[in-house]
Order: sequence, then structure tokens, then C-alpha cells
Amino acid sequence: MTRIYELDYIRGIAMLMVVMGHVLLFSLKIEHTALIGIIGICEMPLFFVVSGYLTHKEREENFKRMLSRLLIRSRTLLVPLVVWSIVRNICDGTVSYSLSDIYRGGYWFFLALWWCDVLNMFSAYLSKKFRLGMLGDALLYGFVYAVILLGRIKNIDLGGVLPVQSVQYYFPFFVMGLLMRKYQFLNGMVLNKYSYAVGMLLLIIGWYFSFIESFVIWFVAALGAVVVVWMACREINSDLKVARILSIVGMNTLPIYAIHYLFIGVLPNTLHEMVYISNGFFFQLVVSFVYAVFAIILCLLVDRILSLNPITRMLFWGESKKREWRF
Repeated sequence: MTRIYELDYIRGIAMLMVVMGHVLLFSLKIEHTALIGIIGICEMPLFFVVSGYLTHKEREENFKRMLSRLLIRSRTLLVPLVVWSIVRNICDGTVSYSLSDIYRGGYWFFLALWWCDVLNMFSAYLSKKFRLGMLGDALLYGFVYAVILLGRIKNIDLGGVLPVQSVQYYFPFFVMGLLMRKYQFLNGMVLNKYSYAVGMLLLIIGWYFSFIESFVIWFVAALGAVVVVWMACREINSDLKVARILSIVGMNTLPIYAIHYLFIGVLPNTLHEMVYISNGFFFQLVVSFVYAVFAIILCLLVDRILSLNPITRMLFWGESKKREWRF
């Protein structure tokens, strides 16, 4: 498959937003600001829509092949989930022998994405077996989502192994990306100059009302954010240095997400107090951006060290092949 660089740019931007958001929340102790609002709308929907887009395979696969792919995917998601949750607990001095403490940690993203992959594997198999079209797929995935909503209502979390709220929030974006890849007609409907204008409007309105805790408002705004960011990333010239930097970050979101928690809790108290007093959007943006860039660089350096050896690469990341940097 030819690499689609705009997807790397999207993931790179989303990863930067994640680290910036965590710097604001955990390092600067800042909540409920305009910057937190826009980051919360954009970050994770972008990740899940790209993950869904990359999940769909054009070639026909039997169930055995799909299961094999899921097992590999499980290794690269669940190994970092467990290993880095333990590392983080040790660094925080809160060692626990409870698996639920690991599953409910800051690495919920790995588990939520794994569940999206599992649900999609069975859905994709049924879709291919019965040769469902776009409408059939919409009904099939709609039924799966209805089951997820029922699980949320019944508060079914399987002892913390199923982050049902996170799956409820982000499974639609995963499916959105998957169907956009599968049906070019839908891709064209979502990404065009008219949808860009509508998406920008929805994003601005949703951002304005982001102080209201409403799933509907957040979801509609997030749809707008996906369209706006995706269309914007299409316009990035791949020869620019910023494009190459975004590509590196986008291709290494796994280690950055896993490691960055270790670096965001050490912001100097004096800087924390200064930013807290100011509480201005621009100042928060600059400080969180600079510190996020610094943290990402540290994460990439740690990843390079751990990935030099195939044994440590498998132990910490569940990966057999070394990730490449294209700079």
C-alpha cells in the first residue's frame, strides 16, 4: 500500500495535541479553558478515524487471515498497555497487583482501540461473507454501536477490561474512517470544499459551547474537526521540514503516547504558578506547546534506545520490526 502522508500529518497533529492537553491538565493543573476545549474536541477523534481508515484492507481475507492480523494487532496494543502501565505505577510509587488498576490507567487508548479492532473483525467478516453494500454496512455497524450503547447504559465494563465509555465515544470515528476507505463515494462526500466549510462552522460552534458537558455537542464538533484537519493536512507540502517532522511524530505515536506520561509531571512549580495566574489562551498555548515538543523529543530518544535490540523492542512495544524514520 502506498503511504498516505496526510494520515501521518493528522496523527502527528493529534499526538501533539494529546501531549499538550496532558501538560495542561497534569503539569499545569489547568482545566476548563478554551485551549483544553479545542484539544478535547480534536485529539482522539483524529486518532480513531485514521486508525479505522488504515484498518480496512482492499484485498479479500478469510477469517483465519483476519484473526492472524488481529493477534498481531493485539500484541502491539496490549503489550505496551500492560508494560507501560506497570512502569508508570512504579515511577509514581503506586505499585498494584490488581489488573483492573492497570486497565483503568492512563493507557485506556490502547484498550479502546483494541476493542474497536475486535468488533470490526467480526463485523468485517460478516460484511464480506454476505457481501453487504454501504447501506448494509451502515446497518451492521449501527447494530454493533447499539450493543455498545446498551453496555454503557448497563455499565458493563468486564472488570475494567472494557472501557465502554471510551468505546462509545470513539467507535463511530473508527467506523467513519473505515467506511471512508472502503467506499470512495463516502470519502468524497466527507472531504470536499462544502463539507470543509460546514465542518469549520460546526467546530467553531462546538468549541464555543465546549463548557457544556454534552456528548452530542462534542460529537458534532468532533466531526467538524476531523473534516477540517484532514482537509488542511492535504494541503501540506511533503517537502517542507514541518511535514517531515509531523511524519516522524505520526509514525511514532505508539511510543510517544506510552512514554510521555513519565515526563509531564515534572514542570517547575514557578512556571506552573506563573501560567496559572495568567490563565490566558495564548500563554497557555505557547507554554504547553514548547513543553510538549520537549517531551516528544525525549520520548523519541527513549524509544530509539529501547528499539535498538529486538528483544527489548518486543518486550516494550510488542513489535518484531523496527519503525522507520523518514526525514
